[in-house]
Amino acid sequence: MENRTDRLEQYWEQLEQFGLERRDYPDARLRQYRRGDFLCRQGCPIEELLFVVEGRVKVCAVTPADKTLLFCYNGPGTLVGEVELMTGEAATTSLQADCTVRCVALPMKKYAESLRANILFMNRVAHMLAQIVARNAVNDTFNILAPLEARLRAYIAHSQRDGVFRGRLTETAEYLGVSYRHLLRTMNELCARGILEKTSGGYRILQPLALGREQEEGEWSVPSTKE
Repeated sequence: MENRTDRLEQYWEQLEQFGLERRDYPDARLRQYRRGDFLCRQGCPIEELLFVVEGRVKVCAVTPADKTLLFCYNGPGTLVGEVELMTGEAATTSLQADCTVRCVALPMKKYAESLRANILFMNRVAHMLAQIVARNAVNDTFNILAPLEARLRAYIAHSQRDGVFRGRLTETAEYLGVSYRHLLRTMNELCARGILEKTSGGYRILQPLALGREQEEGEWSVPSTKE
């Protein structure tokens, strides 16, 4: 992870949508995370409120049995720490960079009171949280009722890079809540039907439109935050 102050100004326009003026936050910093870095960890205190301005992060939780549950992917325009800003508690989920991610960071303790007093900021956060509740209702239904193949297609469509899925199958099985053998059997079936092709670097997507249609039932990401 590294700090980058030279590019902070170009991203601040995204924060203006939250009613935040640059001059009011002189110690704001630009954070950069590499793929696999954690922006926050479940159960740990959050010291900075992060505004995701570039890249994509995975939002997940770990059960007492050390199983990982994937909730969604978040992209630019979303926050890290807004719930903890309101509750004052430790992080309830873990967020991990899915690629190179840049965030504008504000010290949580220093600005918590002024942020909660900012009506435009609070309205924006309330709007985002309402969208998350609505998305979770759709995703929960999808994850409970949809067959594995549909959930796997949605996951692959969101995780692929340049038409290739390179995710670890053991991790994917945990995210989808199935056994490794069940997942591998389903992946082999998709290959046999010409939807995927196994390569040395992962699985190449041969029919991207077929995968994309599954996203209509499982969103896997936060909707845009337009008012």
